[in-house]
Amino acid sequence: MANVLLAHPNIVDAATLSGGSWQAPLSNLLDRRLAKLARSTSAAMAHTTFDVDLGVGKLMSVVALVRHNVSTQGRWRVRITNDATFNSNLYDSAYENDPPPAADNSLSLDFMGGTYGAWVPEWPIAWPTFYTPAALEWEADNFWSGSIPEAIRKEYPSMLLIVLPRPLSARYVRFEFDDTTNPDGYLEFGRVFLGSGWQPVKNAAYGATFGWETDTTVRRSLGGTPYFDPKPTRRVHHFELDSLNKDEALGRVFELQRSAGVHKEVLVIWDKDDPVNLIRQSYLARLRQLNPLAQPFFNNYSTTIETEEAT
Repeated sequence: MANVLLAHPNIVDAATLSGGSWQAPLSNLLDRRLAKLARSTSAAMAHTTFDVDLGVGKLMSVVALVRHNVSTQGRWRVRITNDATFNSNLYDSAYENDPPPAADNSLSLDFMGGTYGAWVPEWPIAWPTFYTPAALEWEADNFWSGSIPEAIRKEYPSMLLIVLPRPLSARYVRFEFDDTTNPDGYLEFGRVFLGSGWQPVKNAAYGATFGWETDTTVRRSLGGTPYFDPKPTRRVHHFELDSLNKDEALGRVFELQRSAGVHKEVLVIWDKDDPVNLIRQSYLARLRQLNPLAQPFFNNYSTTIETEEAT
């Protein structure tokens, strides 16, 4: 199990986005309102590819696209570079284990006995399954694959996520998609997140809570029949970091609280090494409140982190 990862800030807000063909503008990805979507004119690969230019090289270790409609058959590719032509890349998700790309940047490369070049599946993104056999009935169509059904995919809080094998300082990021049979006839995305993450040396203490919240209200008629005003659900975490050293407490948590406040974006990745539950427990969030640091004894600090999913 990996330690909890918190990524902040989102370095994309001052970026320039270009490429593809869009009926709802690509610039909507720079708007924090997730309902304000960028929508392509079709599902053709040429229409759904886009580049992010950060202006200067900036540090990143996490790449995410929040609220998308990519189908269960879709695939994606992310390239990160300081070369505006993308002929020389610092990272390419089409190559596992970070092998050197071919000179022509092609998608088929044999490296140390392995074949590289397969694009990353969208659903699951980097996970072999979304369900384990214990969570499914024998008769279920997805019992052997463990994949997410298309009907559930449409209702699920969606995020495409890559945690880079190492932090990179780069200026350009290219997103490419292969989902030409998408039943909607287009691709759409709510928000792009690029940022660097931090993991505490010692993980969150036991007793952490994680679950769903909703603002749905319930009223009953005089006869007792319930009536509902449905609102979206959102994920929330409540956990304690009780074994922080001084550098982590002041250099990381204290500065995170100063920078993020209760209104800026923080990407929460609870366990990046759990492929089955990666997207269940990863989401774009904000700090619900700023809890003070405590120093219970020498060189030991603690605090409570509370996060709430952006909707």
